[in-house]
Amino acid sequence: MKHVRLIRHGESAANAGQATLDHSTIPLTPKGFEQAHLVALSFNHPPALIVASPFTRAHSTAMATAAVFSHIPFETWPIQEFTYLEPARCTSTTVADRREWVEAYWAKADPALTDGEGAESFLDFISRARSCLKRLAEHPAQDIVAYSHGQFINAVAWLIERKPLGIDGVAMVDWREYEIANHVPNCGECLLSKSPDDAGWRLSRSAPREPRMDSTWRAPGRAYQVVRDPERLLIEERAEALSAAGYPLPVDDPAMYAEQRLEEARAAARSSQVSSVSNSTAAELSAREVCQVLREVTFERRMMTKVSQASWDEIYAGYFVVSVEGWRISIYSDCDTLDYCEECVSPDGRRWSFDAGDRFGTDPIALLSTWEHQTLERLLKAL
Repeated sequence: MKHVRLIRHGESAANAGQATLDHSTIPLTPKGFEQAHLVALSFNHPPALIVASPFTRAHSTAMATAAVFSHIPFETWPIQEFTYLEPARCTSTTVADRREWVEAYWAKADPALTDGEGAESFLDFISRARSCLKRLAEHPAQDIVAYSHGQFINAVAWLIERKPLGIDGVAMVDWREYEIANHVPNCGECLLSKSPDDAGWRLSRSAPREPRMDSTWRAPGRAYQVVRDPERLLIEERAEALSAAGYPLPVDDPAMYAEQRLEEARAAARSSQVSSVSNSTAAELSAREVCQVLREVTFERRMMTKVSQASWDEIYAGYFVVSVEGWRISIYSDCDTLDYCEECVSPDGRRWSFDAGDRFGTDPIALLSTWEHQTLERLLKAL
């Protein structure tokens, strides 16, 4: 079975509303680079091939993944964005500046129209999308990730889903409506699959969140955790709310502690009025606190030592106890696979238990990213 992740680039200067000089050289914003980094860390196994559009914003997004998998082949394919407006007249303009030109172009619904030098027609654009699908099908690599652009991704998806017999004005209008209805967010993606027996491609889309990975690409053995804490979207939303409220968040981890920090902030506000309110809050140890300790182990900010007499391999299926600078943590190994955290006792005596009914959030292991989960499992096996 061949799998292809077709991923849109991270946030670009144009996406952020800035004026740009050239359609092909629009750079990523700092947020775009962060999004690219998050996508790069989402892989649970190396792809067989990394492909990028020649346009700067997609190429830069792809380079974050190429840096993680430096031994994987990297190729540049003509999967760049649809350049339907003449580049010269778009110099130093914003998306808002170009809105009337965009509307006028699509109102003509002429697939053969070329707006000017350096622009391409809708026919040319769809031809590139067809060529991409053919090249993907013929390539020997089975796991491919391709970094492209929103309109190009939707051109590929439209060809798969609508299967147009011809490219005329009606088809052009249909694609435009399809593109608007199926907007691909920055670092959003479509997933393509094709078995040798399939005549065509199968398509699935991720939800309009960034970055989201389909279950095909999640780490093996983590189905239980995905069910318990799907995509951590609530955590991210709470992080945004906390930041908007003026509470500082760590630069490298804006979401992980959001729920807990929000609770602490509320408790602190209450304690200024009723000093006894914060006592019960201080006695609780949250899943996110435990998770953060484990995360710091994966980033080599804390040292982890083995408490259990047997090694991870010798236990195979059972509880493996470690100490992280005074934090005693019991982790369950399910047939040599990192599964969940059973219990944790902090240096100040606070306790978190998997069976506790009043814990914050969910299992600490479930809150780890795919990369963090894999790294922690590797470190546990090395103890």
